[in-house]
Amino acid sequence: MQTTKPVLITYSMKLKFFVLITLLVSSFAISAKKRVNNLFYVQNTVDGFKNIPRQKLDKVKFLKSIGFDGLEGAGYSDYYELKSDLDQVGWHMPTNYVSLSFGSQLSKGSASVPEIKEMIKGAEKGSIVYFNVQSEDFKYDKVAGDQLLSVILQELSDFASLYDVKLCVYPHLSLYCETLEHSLKLAKLVSRSNFGCVINLCHLLKIEGADGIEQKVKSLMPYLFAVNICGADGGNTQKLDWNKLIQPLGEGSFDTYNFLRIIWDAGYKGPVGLQCYNLKGEASVVLKGSFQTWLDYKKRYLKQ
Repeated sequence: MQTTKPVLITYSMKLKFFVLITLLVSSFAISAKKRVNNLFYVQNTVDGFKNIPRQKLDKVKFLKSIGFDGLEGAGYSDYYELKSDLDQVGWHMPTNYVSLSFGSQLSKGSASVPEIKEMIKGAEKGSIVYFNVQSEDFKYDKVAGDQLLSVILQELSDFASLYDVKLCVYPHLSLYCETLEHSLKLAKLVSRSNFGCVINLCHLLKIEGADGIEQKVKSLMPYLFAVNICGADGGNTQKLDWNKLIQPLGEGSFDTYNFLRIIWDAGYKGPVGLQCYNLKGEASVVLKGSFQTWLDYKKRYLKQ
């Protein structure tokens, strides 16, 4: 009968085991940090292409065939028709771009609070309604305007929380809210867990310029619910025209990849939209190229 000799665990073996476990834990932590699962959708500005399908269902099928995850809604006027077409092909409306005006005069095309609530009721769980806000009465009196607007947004946020829908104000040139700083102030005034902020890269570059983006992103966390990107030129971006600030993804001298690296490093997990306003050329070529660039950006980030 053979006897089994006891295994002696030496200090050297303990050290090697500790190093191995440390490497495994570090590797897991890095891979977890580098996970990129953002839903990548197309903004409804895609309609600017002359040769994109005009029927909503055909457009939805075309965009889905490229590989995008969803299509932005364009407010109340065609909400239900578009939502029906998206549901038909099992696709997402991760965001809905809605005009909201307040004050004595309501802007043409703006949705009323009851109409917004109806859209919220029909929205996908976890989706986002972001508002381009307009007000002739309070455009130059943000102190009083913010107080009134925050009450409206609190009412909508409380209603949206019943349906697991998030809300944001969308910074936009020449509208009531133009800057990230103002949108963050509104988010803090509203003070609801389902109310946050959105970054549209082209408007950020036009209004605020390219400096200090990393610090601005950090200041928005954890309020940041949505991000829209595009290719763009760098430099003195506040002086550039829109054709320089909105280009196919991967084009232009501005480092859009580095912008994505910043939001990913900050832990952003929300949807990312492709801005397509006034882009020219063959829709399939431009959109397929932009989608491939998105995939390349993700691969590049995961390898770092």
